[in-house]
Amino acid sequence: MKPSSIKYICLSIVFVAAGLGGCKKLLTEKPSSFLTIDQFYKTASDAELAITGVYEILNAVDVQGNGNQPMWGSVMEYLTSMGCDEMIGDATFLSSSINYLTLSNYTYTSENTLLWYTYFSLYAGINRANFVIERVPSINMDTVRRGQIVAEARFFRGFYYAYLGWLWGGVPLADSSVVSATSPRATMEQIMKHAEADFTYAYNHLPARNKFDGRVNKYTAAGFLAKLNLYIASCKENNVSQSLNFPLNSFDWVDKDAAYAEALQYCQDIYKNSGYKLITPFNYLFLAATEATARSEHMMIVQAGAGGNQEFIVYSYLAGPAGNYGTTGGTYGWVRPVREGYNRFNSNDGRRSLSFSGAMPSNATTTPFEIINNYKYFIPSAIVTNLSNMSVCKWRLDNPVDRLNRGIPAWAGDIDYGILRYADVLLMYAEAKYKTGDEAGARALFTEVRTRACNGDLTKVNTITTAYHKADFMQELLDERSRELLGEGWRRFDLIRTGKLASVVAALDPSAMFPREDVPTVKVNYADYKIWYPIPSREISTNSNLVQNAGY
Repeated sequence: MKPSSIKYICLSIVFVAAGLGGCKKLLTEKPSSFLTIDQFYKTASDAELAITGVYEILNAVDVQGNGNQPMWGSVMEYLTSMGCDEMIGDATFLSSSINYLTLSNYTYTSENTLLWYTYFSLYAGINRANFVIERVPSINMDTVRRGQIVAEARFFRGFYYAYLGWLWGGVPLADSSVVSATSPRATMEQIMKHAEADFTYAYNHLPARNKFDGRVNKYTAAGFLAKLNLYIASCKENNVSQSLNFPLNSFDWVDKDAAYAEALQYCQDIYKNSGYKLITPFNYLFLAATEATARSEHMMIVQAGAGGNQEFIVYSYLAGPAGNYGTTGGTYGWVRPVREGYNRFNSNDGRRSLSFSGAMPSNATTTPFEIINNYKYFIPSAIVTNLSNMSVCKWRLDNPVDRLNRGIPAWAGDIDYGILRYADVLLMYAEAKYKTGDEAGARALFTEVRTRACNGDLTKVNTITTAYHKADFMQELLDERSRELLGEGWRRFDLIRTGKLASVVAALDPSAMFPREDVPTVKVNYADYKIWYPIPSREISTNSNLVQNAGY
């Protein structure tokens, strides 16, 4: 990080108004004066405000004035879901927002400002967590709550490191609030082990449920321990990045069998003891009207809404039915599904109609609607035969007039965004069972997910199970993960860790489904080294000890 970043990020926790990403209903205090670090970290309220600042990074409008929704408010969807066989950008619409377009078509460089904003924000989260870890233990307050706050900060430090590793590979370690501006990049081994240690601490010190609804807990940490171990094990098994001859990002150090066994252990604990479950119907996971119900499945969420610093998720920029966001709750249509993602669904799979739709009509007086828990949702048009009007519709915004009355701008949403949910854990559990020798048990977990997908209709469950069956278990697993987790930020990572991203991109159908999807450009610009994003040029220009990722 730049020296100026290190100096000032830590102060920003003092000015965070609660009610932000991850904690919109917790605190309402607004600071009335500027404080120094030595004046802060004195009371229990200071501790709560500080940990709120760590959560706030998830959905910050900007961090120290840098970025425009650089994390899950907007940019993270582009970094984790684009350029593969789920979604790509609308080349015409994004041509005026070139940094977004390049994230879709593999033409990004180290100069892409969106990459830097996200990189900067992840380190800001780490720095805020470091101050909590170092300063909160000396505060005279309830000892149980104090310990939990530290454990939450340890979870988030691991979480932000994990994403830095998954997106960039080895990066500089900043494991205290005093950071050298000339730190070299650590290895992938060091980053993953650091994240694992923090997740393990959180797993051992957090309760089964946080006292504040919507915040992380023991089983959130268990889920990310499983995810991290599956990532490193499959990267080792599939020789990920080996051809790049770039030792910083090597996985040669991994004991894959031990990592698969670790993943199995954590998934088993969640499955048997956590109390999380699959909710029905499937689409209730993605609506503001049903967020209370969805908490039974969501194990980690980004919250958004009015209050505090007015932190929203910019759904008008993201995957959703294209249409007028100001009248019927559509999106700009910047993010579009590709044919391969849609074709993975059998017509008997209820997730298909709840994941894809046509465009959103613009006339609020003639567009049909439905009422869900007193929220009014306009209904998108049907998908035409050639799929040319197709959008992702998992996340739907309710009536813009009603959102404005709740203090939500027409372009934004207050839907909880799930980063980790129980269905993901079931599929990770299936993978871990298979990798440790229990294929029959693994396939039984598919049935649990598919039963919800078919709303309990066992005839349809049998039909899609037959249609989806593949002798190659891992291919079937990846297909199932794509169907269940479409657009939720895991497909690109799944394809990278299993060594399949190159072949998937090469196999994309270049013919236009949606007329402005430029699939040929995606195919021609992909290169194996692009499994990692480039270290931002701003970082390299201010730290002579940083080396760039291979290929850039």
